[in-house]
Amino acid sequence: MRIYFLTRQPDVCQLLADCLAGPNVEIKIYPLLTSLFQTIFEFGVEPDILFLDYVYYASSTFNPYSLLLKQGKMFPIVFYNHPFPLSYNRKTFWLNELAKTEYFSDLSKIEPLLEKMQQALADPAIYPYVTCIQEPKEYISDDLRYIEPIKDNEVDYYVAHFSNVITDFLVPGSKRKRMHENSIKEALAPEFIKNFLSRTHMSPKLITLFNKFYTNCEKHLSVAELCACMAENGKPATPNGLRLAIHRLRELLSNEPDVKLDIISFNKGYMLTSVDSLPVKATT
Repeated sequence: MRIYFLTRQPDVCQLLADCLAGPNVEIKIYPLLTSLFQTIFEFGVEPDILFLDYVYYASSTFNPYSLLLKQGKMFPIVFYNHPFPLSYNRKTFWLNELAKTEYFSDLSKIEPLLEKMQQALADPAIYPYVTCIQEPKEYISDDLRYIEPIKDNEVDYYVAHFSNVITDFLVPGSKRKRMHENSIKEALAPEFIKNFLSRTHMSPKLITLFNKFYTNCEKHLSVAELCACMAENGKPATPNGLRLAIHRLRELLSNEPDVKLDIISFNKGYMLTSVDSLPVKATT
């Protein structure tokens, strides 16, 4: 069995090649197209399969078989790091793609090899280094700034096909809790505040800022103190970042007439207070 690679990641392909190595298996990794062409077209040494790097040529704009046909050559070509197939379905995807070319009537010889390649690309010690196929890390956000809300009649479909904080709170027994739920419990807020937080879907920073204000309602809080409470990775927020956050929080409060709270600024700081006690609405 002769296996060639054409890749922009020759070092990484050595890890894949180790998984394919065995008795009577010859493997060569080509970083440069010219060397590969020389081996195949000048020396006439064809592979049983060529594993091609997807980023070397985009399969949608390049048909490698057209070049082989002109030279009277033919062998299977597999885009080993094609981003489309799921990790457990790569072998089936590759076989289907090869069958669609109608150039190969029997792929049984390379099928075990494709199985080994699929396993190699699923290896957590290898796949993070392979372009195009990195498994994404789970990211959970409570900051739903641009996401359209899910309608009641869409929840079942969404839960069945997706995994996201948008519907986690609707799923019984969900292990992931929305940040504002934890913050509400800490603040012991009344029902109208809980409803306010659940409707607005505030970002984690705004939730932290609101809880700081709410637990210190009618008390003056300095800019430095508020910046410190919004610290990220140990770095306090900037005064300008605080002003922007307070501007956004004021907007949310003004859109909720049942809440009747506002933030006023004075003495190089801010205070959360009842709207009823304000003769004139404060501005930053």
